[in-house]
Amino acid sequence: MKHGETPALWRWLLLAAVLSFVPSLFFPYVGEEGVYTMTTLEMWHRHVWSNPVLYGNAYGRPPFLNWAMLPFAMAFGPAHILVASRLVTALATVLTAASLFAFVRVMGGTRRAAWLALLVFLSSDALLYHGWLAYSDPLFALLTFGAMASLMVAAKRKTVAPIGLAMVLVTAAFLTKALTAYIFVLVTWAVVFLRHPDARPTLLRPAAVLCYLAGVAAPLAWFHLNSSAGFAGHEGSAMAADVLNRMFPATLLDWVRQIVAFPVETFCRFLPVSAVVAYGVLRGKSSGSSETASWEATAAFITVLNFLPYWMSPQGSIRYILPLYPFIAFVLAGRLATLNERTVRIAVYCVAAVIGLKFVALVAFPIIQTKQHGDAAAAAKSIVAITGSDPIYTDDPSSAGLSVAGNIDSQRWPASPITWIPAEMADGWLFTRTANRPGTAVAWTGVLGKERMYLLCSGRACAKAPVAVH
Repeated sequence: MKHGETPALWRWLLLAAVLSFVPSLFFPYVGEEGVYTMTTLEMWHRHVWSNPVLYGNAYGRPPFLNWAMLPFAMAFGPAHILVASRLVTALATVLTAASLFAFVRVMGGTRRAAWLALLVFLSSDALLYHGWLAYSDPLFALLTFGAMASLMVAAKRKTVAPIGLAMVLVTAAFLTKALTAYIFVLVTWAVVFLRHPDARPTLLRPAAVLCYLAGVAAPLAWFHLNSSAGFAGHEGSAMAADVLNRMFPATLLDWVRQIVAFPVETFCRFLPVSAVVAYGVLRGKSSGSSETASWEATAAFITVLNFLPYWMSPQGSIRYILPLYPFIAFVLAGRLATLNERTVRIAVYCVAAVIGLKFVALVAFPIIQTKQHGDAAAAAKSIVAITGSDPIYTDDPSSAGLSVAGNIDSQRWPASPITWIPAEMADGWLFTRTANRPGTAVAWTGVLGKERMYLLCSGRACAKAPVAVH
């Protein structure tokens, strides 16, 4: 067997891919990562464990990701909340890869096919970007894929136990992000039921039906308990409204742009392996079929049907289909396994190139990020030096504002986290992008990228600032 095809090389590539997540734990804030670091700190500070709170107001999302982050945050300390958050998401991505490997083996794939699926997944966008950001998507992807895969395993093995596991996982996925987890699983169930008649008795056993009922009852019970406990109790309608709102384009051009760009973007997220497989198939280099060809076709149908709503949604983001990434990798790897050895070797070298590219990006990314978006940690340090532990308010919901606010909350713990500005602010500090607020004075001015930000004082707080009220 040639060097580029040996399992030893593949193990080294896996090790390199996993290790590449470590430096990204320490990057500065990216995008809206402050949402989950701040809601976790506010949950911890307020001792309100069931409803995430952002800027003192109900965030309207379930808390499972916050629960997963809290043990790491408590172990590392509030100052390292971003590291704790990214550790959870990076571990979720690595566990997704491990689950994919196990899934291929259970479905009848060879060890070689499982390794190929693993490498395809770890050369995708999940490795380079969306697999380590402190968003809910990586954990949601792990749990949702686990639920979908468990249904397929139940159908393959003719046993109900994986269905019970699927309902546990889909409930956890819902508690991580949204009700859309149930759509992914429902589509999977329907495709398996239609394509594999021999699995229907298993899927319709009384024990399986009881599992389905328990899985459906879980979110209903969650909403009821939250409402009974005096919380908002409207997360279900808010989630449904959020999904529906994303289905309607602002303009016809936005919708056309999504229709054209989204499948192309998805293909590109798996480059260069997707191009190698497409080239090999089009050139007729395939010989025979893989051991899991039937289940690969099932996974392909599941992927396409679950892909359609996000393709049709003008506000859809590629990260919303992260639960489908393992199935895409499974299908691509299945096709790759049928190609000639030279093509497989090229694909493995491409995986190595992608992993190598990430190590280069690990050096460049934080430099570019700080140059383009500024140093949010330094800005927060300047603000904390002025305000101390006094209450701080904000009226800035932007991602730049979240990055600064997240740093402020972690730097001045155990002081109260930043809250949203009240109707009338007689005394206190306001972190804002608007300088000319009546009855206030500018205590600090900072620039983050293209964003100019201000710390304003009001009333007695101005006595601590080196300014007078204007």
